[in-house]
Amino acid sequence: MKRSSIIDARRKQVNPEVRERVELSFQIVDRIHEILTAKGLKQKDLALQLGKKEAEISKWMRGTHNFTIDTLVAIEQALDAPILQVVHQEEAYA
Repeated sequence: MKRSSIIDARRKQVNPEVRERVELSFQIVDRIHEILTAKGLKQKDLALQLGKKEAEISKWMRGTHNFTIDTLVAIEQALDAPILQVVHQEEAYA
């Protein structure tokens, strides 16, 4: 996915204490965008599948939304694609 210079500049302005959380949020948004693009879908399509307003999805896609596990699962189910991958401790420290 082509990264926006505006978004990259915004990422650099984030306080270092919260940068890691914000970066993960941006990665989630990037992944959702990748899935939508690959499937030829728009945010409006995701909104319809989730029973949400398009404005809410747009807010999520700005990269500052604090996704809940329930929301991520609902998005994964709606898009029929994984967003996050959990690595077991044994694999992470091997």
